[in-house]
Amino acid sequence: MLSAFICAVLGITSYTLWLLRSDALTSNFQLSSLMARSFENALTQSLNATSQAASHALSGVRGKAGLREVEADFAQILRGAPHLRSLSLINSQDRIVASSNPANVAQQVDTSGYQPLIQGPQTVLRLGAPWLGRDFAAGRAAEVGVGAGAATDGVSTLIPATLPVQGGGGRRLLVALNPDYFVNQMAQQLDGSLGMVEVLRLDGTRLMTTNPKLPIGQTAYGKAMVLRFQEREFGQFESEPEPGQTTLTAYRVSSQYPFVVVTHLYREVALAHWVTQVSTVLGLLVPVLVVLAFLALGLHRRQWLLQLQRAESERLQRINAAFVFTHIREGILITQADGSIIDVNDAFVRISGYSRAEVLGKNPRFLSSGRQDKAFYEAMWSELQASGYWRGEIWNRRKDGEVFAELLTISAVPDSQGKVQQFVAVFNNITAIKAYQDELEHSARYDPLTNLPNRVFLADRMRSAMTQAQRHQMLLGVVFIDLDGFKAINDHHGHEAGDQMLITLAERMRLTLRESDTLARNGGDEFVALLADLTAPADAIPTLERLLETAAQPMDWRGQSLAVTASIGISFFPQPGKRTRDELLHEADMAMYQAKMAGKNRYHLSPGPVVLSCSEPVL
Repeated sequence: MLSAFICAVLGITSYTLWLLRSDALTSNFQLSSLMARSFENALTQSLNATSQAASHALSGVRGKAGLREVEADFAQILRGAPHLRSLSLINSQDRIVASSNPANVAQQVDTSGYQPLIQGPQTVLRLGAPWLGRDFAAGRAAEVGVGAGAATDGVSTLIPATLPVQGGGGRRLLVALNPDYFVNQMAQQLDGSLGMVEVLRLDGTRLMTTNPKLPIGQTAYGKAMVLRFQEREFGQFESEPEPGQTTLTAYRVSSQYPFVVVTHLYREVALAHWVTQVSTVLGLLVPVLVVLAFLALGLHRRQWLLQLQRAESERLQRINAAFVFTHIREGILITQADGSIIDVNDAFVRISGYSRAEVLGKNPRFLSSGRQDKAFYEAMWSELQASGYWRGEIWNRRKDGEVFAELLTISAVPDSQGKVQQFVAVFNNITAIKAYQDELEHSARYDPLTNLPNRVFLADRMRSAMTQAQRHQMLLGVVFIDLDGFKAINDHHGHEAGDQMLITLAERMRLTLRESDTLARNGGDEFVALLADLTAPADAIPTLERLLETAAQPMDWRGQSLAVTASIGISFFPQPGKRTRDELLHEADMAMYQAKMAGKNRYHLSPGPVVLSCSEPVL
């Protein structure tokens, strides 16, 4: 039954993990397809816009004067088209007769190998192999074929394309596309650590890619894949564009032009979250199954031994009891009914630091740390006498004086008539657990950077301070502090300098306040201070001035003097119409904004029982 259970759990777990893996691959394939479609649409729209603008410029070209006007129109189009390097007009002999770049004129550009191959007059856009260089005048065509190509990292490239010209008499439009523009757009949407994008001609020639390690002009895929591009408009599959790097690949063929966009998402990145899930599930499941197996085997073995050694069961029980008493990790202390110690185990000696000889005959009260009062022990003793059992946490003291926390269980051992003969105490040292709980509580209530109270703790402090202010009929000042120029510290010196500035100012401002006041970090470079026991709003002014002076003091950072100022607003409680802490904080925030609008490095007192305002900055 145990084997069947383990196999069933492993089977269900494996099937579930397989489903999760399939879902992860499916979702990433869908993401890859969406990206391919988006990139294809953007490239197609750019070519459409170029074709329309150029056709308009070429309408009605007559003679050399008309060519000069075309060149001027080409130059005007280029100003608003960052995806183009140049626009040119070529004649039937593939020679440039007009261009937005005068250096291109008279250049011979062989378009015979442009795709798609056609017979007769050109009626559709044709794409050539990539060129190395910024334009035709100073460039050269990259080699085409398997194993050919050149790396593009740091090298300017262009992609030539020809478009038909209606009534052009054999003339055609020669477009030099700027692949850097499209590559940058694609790289912004798909980070290089997640995958890459390629744009290919329909014959498989790589025109551009976001991966600078892959050469352009190279035939990226075999004939079977090229045939697939020509047969189906879109698709997805797993591929290996680089050795040892499997990708989730999706492609999208342009509905108008002879190119295809291929998007690759690295499978290792796509499955990273799934791998984490597998590690977590197996990390939890395998130990549990192993423990269950060992427990079941141990139980079976124990039953078998008991059946063979039934006659010696009592002796084995005594041996086991002695073994447990000696080797158990929990401390055990046995006393007589009057409380005098008659035995302790090795764990007690290790935890308390007292040897067995030192404690025999003594009452356990010598371990007391003094943290629990007399009422605590009276309640413990009363419950122990009433129910014969007590369990709870208690603080005791080791021989070396160290105080430690223990989880203690005391059980009364009665005789056959029900009279208590002994008390058995079993305890664990839980000091580390208590320390960890304190650390968790501290992290939940204090800001991890400045160690000031956070928003949660501030809410508790405000609630208590508002209650005390009403009870003692005093004013509570709620101070909202915002640092001026802090963003410049982060931008010019880095976040490490900004963090150190927050730590330094937090400590300085905390020391400026009284013990009864509270300083908390509200988030970012905002702080909130609570000034208690004010008799009038004017009582807060000296503290506000000290806070301004403190905030303006420079801080040394790696040999540089860094400084900021503060804008401060304050509201008061109680006052008519302001009864909640959120309203007080909002009013103080508005007052701070008034101080910032008045020139920064100053404070502003919100209208309360008395209206006061500081119009001059405190330096």
